[in-house]
Order: sequence, then C-alpha cells, then structure tokens
Amino acid sequence: LCILYECTPKLVKKTINFREGSLWHYITKFGISVGRGDFEAKARFRYPYIAPSESAPSNINHRVNFKLYIDTKWNGALEEPECAKKNEFEIRSEPIFIPANGEWSVSVTGGLAQNSRPFVWFAAIADCEQQMHSIHPNMPPVEVSVHFAGYDGGEFSHDEINLLTIHTISFFIYFILLAYLIYNYCKELKFTERIESPILILMFALVLEFASVFLQWIHLWVYSNNGEGIAAFRIMSVMAEVSSQFCIALLLIMISWGWTITYLDFGDIEMYIPLIIMLLLLHLILAGLTELTNDAYHKYHDYEGIQGVLLVLVRIGMFVFFLFGMKDTLQTNKPKIKEFLKSFSFYGSLYLLSFPILLVSCFLCPIYLRHKVMTIGTICSQTITIVLLLRLFIGKNSYTAVSKLKGTILPTGKYDQHNQVI
Repeated sequence: LCILYECTPKLVKKTINFREGSLWHYITKFGISVGRGDFEAKARFRYPYIAPSESAPSNINHRVNFKLYIDTKWNGALEEPECAKKNEFEIRSEPIFIPANGEWSVSVTGGLAQNSRPFVWFAAIADCEQQMHSIHPNMPPVEVSVHFAGYDGGEFSHDEINLLTIHTISFFIYFILLAYLIYNYCKELKFTERIESPILILMFALVLEFASVFLQWIHLWVYSNNGEGIAAFRIMSVMAEVSSQFCIALLLIMISWGWTITYLDFGDIEMYIPLIIMLLLLHLILAGLTELTNDAYHKYHDYEGIQGVLLVLVRIGMFVFFLFGMKDTLQTNKPKIKEFLKSFSFYGSLYLLSFPILLVSCFLCPIYLRHKVMTIGTICSQTITIVLLLRLFIGKNSYTAVSKLKGTILPTGKYDQHNQVI
C-alpha cells in the first residue's frame, strides 16, 4: 500500500504548558521494526508572545528540549521525579528554538536504529532549565508536532504493520457471511412467519462487526495518506465492535436459558429490556473511554487499562449467568435437547471467555506486539464464533431438531402450560 499511495509518517500534535512542577511532558510513542526509523519534531506558540515590557514579539527564540527514550529505559524516566535527572535515561535529546512570533520552529530530524529487535520509542519534551512558563506566566501555550516513520519510510508503527491488509480480508469475509445470513433469514421467515430468531440477532451482530471493520479500514487507509486518520471513525469502529460482541453474548445467554428451545416468547419482556439497555450502554461507555487514553504511554492496545479490566469483569459476569442458564435448561429430560446443549455450552463458554483469555495473553506478549495480537485475536474470535453459530443454526443439525421455531407459527410463551412439548 505504501507503493500505491503516498505515505506520510505518524503525525501527533499536542498543546503544552511548562508550569512549575510540570516541566516534562510525554508526547507520543512509536514502534520501529529492526532497521532504521526517522523522526521530525517542531514547536510553536499558539499565538505570538509579546513580553510585558515589549509592544511586539521579540526576535528571541525560546528553547525547549525534544527527548527520545526506548522502552527498556522508559519506566526509569517515568519514575524519576526530578526533570534534570530524567536525562540519564534518554537516548537522544535535540533542542528546539521556538520563535516568539507564533511561527513554527525549524524542525529537528534524525534517524533511530535498532538491530536486535523492534523497539517502542517514547517522545517527550522538557523545559528542565525553567526558561518558559515558570518565569513567563503570560507565555502562550506551546504546540508540539511530532512525525515518526517506520523502517520503510511508512507511517505505521511496528504493531500496526499489515493491519490494513487484515481488515481488507476481514471485510470481504464478513460481506460473504452477511449475504449468506440474510438469504437464510429470509428463507426462515417464510417458513416460520416469526421475525424474531437467533439468526436475526446473529445477523445484527455481523452487521455491527462488518461496520466496525469497514470504519477501521477507512481510518487506516486515510492514516496511510496523512499520518492522522479519522479519529471519529476509529471511535465508532471500537464501539461497533463492542456492540457486536455484546449481541453475540446476549444471544448465547438467551439460548442458554431456553429461548427457542423450551419457549419462544418471554413472559415479562419489559423486565429484561432495561437490563439489556443498561448492559449495552455500559459496554459502549467503556469502549468510548478506551479512546480517551488511546495514545497514553501505558497503553499498547485498545483495551489495555482499567477499561479493559472492567470489560473482563462484565464478560465473566455474563459467563456465570450463562452457566446458570445452562444448568436450568439441562434439567429437561429430552435427549435431543441435552445433546444440543452440550455442543452449545462448549461454543458459548469458549466465546465468553475468549476476551479475558485474550487480554491476559496480550499482557504476556512483548509490548510491540500487543496491539496486533489483540486486533487479530478479536477478529478471529468474532469470525470463528459467527461461523460456528451459523453451522449450529442453519441446515439439518441438532438445533433444527430441538428448536420450537420448527414448523410453528403460533406464539408459545415461557410460561405457557405446553412449553415443554417438542
């Protein structure tokens, strides 16, 4: 893609004030593969700086220092409280002289080489000499712009290489699966005359996953051209992905409690709707919060941090509820139902525990691989689960033999006195 399109490096801009006690600021991070990467940094005042004793911006350039750290020394720099002593952990430092007239400074550039393994490089900017806002409180905020380029001059960090290709493949796979689902849902609708069915929920989950991959694909494609991407598309992609995961988890739980197997209609659906909406909103809020710390120094994939931990707790809670439903439904004395539920319980347990297992696996991976492992793992988890459930719900299989949707167009409720008839 870097051959087909003009690639620019990762571009990050931040606004900073060098107040007392805040003289050193993290800017961004970037993973570089074995070989050479490049950087470019510049800064400017948000508006011209006119000293109290002057009537116009002076010709004096104000100095700050652009600093680079590798991942093996980054924690040491973070833990050191004194700004000047953080210099002991830096790999490179370049002065930036900011013009008072509000124009961009001359860019500082250079190369970053690594031969043993990929490294994550951390960029920071500092005023340890306290020549900026500490002695000039009326000084405008400083805007810093940092560009990084990978080993091939491309814009993608090491952990993002090939993700655009993976999303392209996923896009076509989901398109084919979605067309197949729609076709089979229309067939089932003609046969049962019931709108609600597991295939409908599965289809909705697949639509959300398709949207997530498509939005992320657009973001990555734009990113390959301008180094920034489209933040709104990335946020919507994460929220669509989490919503798709929620829909599949909800479907698994509903069937575990006997929906379409021992009953078709909920007795008091109004009791469940607020709970479902609340859980969905919780998922969406946690997904949105992941974007607030998207480029934080401690975050190497979308779900790293407290948001990911909370999502794991929610998923484990749903898994426990799933097990209680399975236990309740397995009390039936119908052999065909028991046979189906054994396979279904394995699929459901595997999916509901996949995210916690994936999060732990990412924690054990090197930091420069975590984002790729989480992205590929999530896509594979969704795809495999959808395919397995498709195989379970469509065609001549055990679900068709036990489902109450087979051959009936009359509503049978959970509390119907005949709801145990197969």
